[in-house]
Amino acid sequence: MAVPVELTAVGIAKAGLRRGVALFFPSSSSYTIPASGWYRLTALGAGGSGAATFKSTTAPSASGGGGGGFVESEVYLPKDTVLTITIGAGGAGVASSVDGTGAAGNAGGATTIISSGVYLYAAGGGAGAFSNVNAIVTSGGAGGVASGGNTVNAVGGAGGAVTGATNATQGGGGGAAGSPYGTGGAGGAASCSVAGAGGGGSVTFAGGAATGTTSNGGGAGTGAVGAATASTATNAGGANRLGRTATTASADGITRDGITAGFGQGFDSLIDPFRGLTGGGSAGSATTSVKSGSGAGTGGAQGTSGIPGPLGGSGGAAAAAATVTSGAPFFGGGSGGAGSFVAGPATSAAGGPGLAAVQRVG
Repeated sequence: MAVPVELTAVGIAKAGLRRGVALFFPSSSSYTIPASGWYRLTALGAGGSGAATFKSTTAPSASGGGGGGFVESEVYLPKDTVLTITIGAGGAGVASSVDGTGAAGNAGGATTIISSGVYLYAAGGGAGAFSNVNAIVTSGGAGGVASGGNTVNAVGGAGGAVTGATNATQGGGGGAAGSPYGTGGAGGAASCSVAGAGGGGSVTFAGGAATGTTSNGGGAGTGAVGAATASTATNAGGANRLGRTATTASADGITRDGITAGFGQGFDSLIDPFRGLTGGGSAGSATTSVKSGSGAGTGGAQGTSGIPGPLGGSGGAAAAAATVTSGAPFFGGGSGGAGSFVAGPATSAAGGPGLAAVQRVG
């Protein structure tokens, strides 16, 4: 997403006097309230990273990372109140390039906003885990918790679990972050007899599961879960908030997926950004899944899973005799797990970083 002018020092000072426009803080800083009034303060925890494992025998399986927590308050702040803002870092991505040596993911960091009478806390999502044992179920990273909000305290979605199978490989989808819509959607689970990659969660729905023989779950949209069927290699992504399927477009018809000419990947609105998350999820893929819309997850893939929209989780990645990589979430979402059978390496991306916003509402 292009960095708006409000993120510059001069822009913050000017925009802070306007009602409605949210000021984003992607890095730790302090902010002095320029005028007395009612403000909406928002903190988003960072996502955890999925695990990664490569093994030429048995059952390499890697679960997804959890999404960050989300907290929001509307408070009256006097002029010159200083907010101390700390932004959590996304859980670092990991790689497995030595046969039989897996790597657990990493937890995301917490985001906080602190001032006199204000303590907003949004924990980061938990780390994905790996297993190289048949029939073992490995849970995904837990969603981050949230506290201190007087309007919203929402937990992030859990990473997708994986179930080991003899001579098969699995990658669970990443969980979505919490949001004003409530607990983030979980990453899709994977339990296939050859290769399975779950879809990433959206701010509302879970990513599609991967079951059967070889399957890649669809990423969840903000209007529906990602598809999950046992018999097909690629499953459709979830619909956007208008119920439109087979598209990553937001409800206003604009595709903010970082691919469409003229539009980057970002929020649908700067007026109420965390409620303006209305994109559709992307489909699972036998090669590389595409990016998803705002608030949505990407499909699982037998190669590389795409980058989800803000707060969405990325799909898992799993394949036999191929290099696999899970996509890097934009903000707050967990990354999918990566499992590779016979050939490596397997690599999971970092979880989405945290974010904070300050918005004058009255």
